[in-house]
Amino acid sequence: MDIQTIPKLALGCRLHPTELTLLIPEGTLTLSETARDILFNVDGRRTVAEIVDALLAEYAGVDRAMIQDDVVALLDRMAQRGVIRV
Repeated sequence: MDIQTIPKLALGCRLHPTELTLLIPEGTLTLSETARDILFNVDGRRTVAEIVDALLAEYAGVDRAMIQDDVVALLDRMAQRGVIRV
């Protein structure tokens, strides 16, 4: 996934408001806190680069390349599962 891509959650997918869970049409996916933080920023308006910027503001002192690699890897995996659309 390119850093200028604008990802969005697929139709029928949403984050649970209080749990580390992604609700999908087929059931649920249990998320880590980091994965939830990434997906929370996926709003269909922000690019991957903007999502990385938002996370950098939240996780002060973390290397940008490391966050970007984590964001891209998660979004790629979620896109393969049909949870993320571009």
